Amino acid sequence: MPAAAVALLASLAWGSSDFLAGLESRRRSVWTVTAVSQVAAAIGAGVILLLVGGESPGLEQTLWSVGAGVAGAAGVLAYYRALAIGTMSVVSPIIAVQVIVPVTVGLLLGERPAVLAYLGMVLAVGGIVLVSASKGRGGVRVPTAAILLAILTAACFGTMLVGLDVGGQASPYWAVFDARVASAGIILVYFVASRRRLDLTARAVPALVLVGLFLTVANTLFTVATTMGYLSIVSILGSLSAVVTTSLAQVLLHERLSARQWAAVGAVLVGVVMLTV
Repeated sequence: MPAAAVALLASLAWGSSDFLAGLESRRRSVWTVTAVSQVAAAIGAGVILLLVGGESPGLEQTLWSVGAGVAGAAGVLAYYRALAIGTMSVVSPIIAVQVIVPVTVGLLLGERPAVLAYLGMVLAVGGIVLVSASKGRGGVRVPTAAILLAILTAACFGTMLVGLDVGGQASPYWAVFDARVASAGIILVYFVASRRRLDLTARAVPALVLVGLFLTVANTLFTVATTMGYLSIVSILGSLSAVVTTSLAQVLLHERLSARQWAAVGAVLVGVVMLTV
């Protein structure tokens, strides 16, 4: 299925962006990571639009795309902060439950998933509870703030996925551009208004730009996929980015989880996979 393949590629780009963002958020302020990466994402979306083109959408679809950008900006801030204070292998899978939002919208629009899909939702939410109650190896508890921020992120990202789907029906490239510009604009306005300073070095710029470019590629692939297949299925496959982030954290950062945390992470991921059946 072409839509599934494109959505899986979106997951790969999203997971890579999240991993790099998590690393950079531990080295400098979340606001610096967000501001630079969001501007890079907006510029990248503009370049793609210039290269590919597409019919300019109407006002209603533009508003949906802008709304997606607003939700995405809030989600990114919450996510990067969660990655900075929590264990990446625990925080990232929680974000996978963002699929509950687009799946619910799909149901309201008439899509009817199998019984396993409903069980998957329950399993994913149950996994969050286990993650929150479990302790890492050595008795180190995952901060409650990181769990709550991850849940907030899931809600924001789920809303963003719906906005990109609706806004991208006329032109996915315009939808991504509008969303990325709206997201970057909100971040920059707050950044200037709050008189924050960039905690930035020239050496860090390439990594932060790469975070933004991966993000734009992911958004574009996802939005294109929604024009090819059902939102409920595409959004689930796009949310498998958590697998990429968790795998990178295990291999490159040598993060270790307790048996209960492995069970919790597994429950979340299995629940997401069950939603595709």
